[in-house]
Parts: sequence; structure tokens; C-alpha cells
Amino acid sequence: MGRRLSCLPPRVAKLDVSVAALPPKEADRFYLSIEWRKLVASLIRTRGRRCERCGKTHEDDGGSVKLIGDHKVERKDGGAELDPANIELLCARAGGNGRPRADGGRGGCHAAKTAQARAQRMATVYRPGPRG
Repeated sequence: MGRRLSCLPPRVAKLDVSVAALPPKEADRFYLSIEWRKLVASLIRTRGRRCERCGKTHEDDGGSVKLIGDHKVERKDGGAELDPANIELLCARAGGNGRPRADGGRGGCHAAKTAQARAQRMATVYRPGPRG
């Protein structure tokens, strides 16, 4: 007992995945459209160049905040694509002069909001059913 057969070599070689590169991220064509770009530019002009979550207006280097137009209810969840009421302007990078988020970080509200929405979607999609 406890002895292993050593006369047969493994039939499947180990695969080194450390050299595998992820495919480059491709932008959704919708976000490259003229309609979307005009809407976001219009919202920045009317609402001001500041993050609507943390209030950030400047990056760490003193430059203007980089804003991303983000759907409050995401398109894949049925949110209206070009409705200004469904769009919020969120800062793209961490740091700067924004108020601290709930997790203690500053700035980077777009990434934080997107991660939160993804987690909620996954919890809904993969909710375990009753056992029995």
C-alpha cells in the first residue's frame, strides 16, 4: 500500500500559463459613438468638471480630473443608453482631492462603482439554490 506506479510517464504535460497574455481589451463601439461623446461633453459643461461621487476636481499632479460618463443603471442591466438622468460623471483615477470613499480610498470612483455593480450582478446570477 502507498506505492505509486512509476513506470508510466504522465500523458499530459504541464502547461506554463505564466507566459499567456490576455487579449487586449476592446472598447464597446457605443462608447466611441459621436452621440455618446457629445452627451458626456455636454454633461461636463452643464454639471461641471467634478466627480459626482467624491467631488474630486483635480488629480495629484494638479491637472483637471479625468472623468468618465458612467451609466447609473448599466446598459446590460437595462439602463437607458443616452438618458442624461442615467449618466453620472465619475473620476477615473485614484488620488487627488476627492473625499474618502467608504473603503477609505480617494478617487477612482468609476472603477469602484463598476466593481460593485459587477459583484451585485454576479451575486444575482449565481445565487445558490436550496439544497434538498
